[in-house]
Amino acid sequence: MDAEHNDTPKLPEALGSTEYRARLTTKLNCLIAVLEVAIVKITKSMDTPGANEDRLTKVRGNLENTLSICHRAKQTLDRTQANKQTARRDSEGKLMTARDYVELTSIEEYRKFRNMAPITKNEVEMIDFDDLSRRLNDT
Repeated sequence: MDAEHNDTPKLPEALGSTEYRARLTTKLNCLIAVLEVAIVKITKSMDTPGANEDRLTKVRGNLENTLSICHRAKQTLDRTQANKQTARRDSEGKLMTARDYVELTSIEEYRKFRNMAPITKNEVEMIDFDDLSRRLNDT
């Protein structure tokens, strides 16, 4: 299949598209429903006389693992949708980056550091690392 007929956009940019995420959520929901029905059928089949319980147990385990992965993927999609809807902005109205969310503990901390001037080379050269080490060990 060539690229122009492929309806799957490049990731991760595609996850920014509401339409693409809606299609993905629909597909995940359908897959979850199919897996749940299959697990119920496998479980019922295990009770029939002459059933190969070992094989059915393995199949059910694989289906349950796949279902678990689908649930995690759906939670991630739901969480990214919620984060996108409630995306935080800094004091200048700019969206925070993913790195900002990982490195900082709150929007207040982000704003505090955003408004601070960069550390200069002179400030770094003036650091007393022995004193800093002692102070860090005391806490």
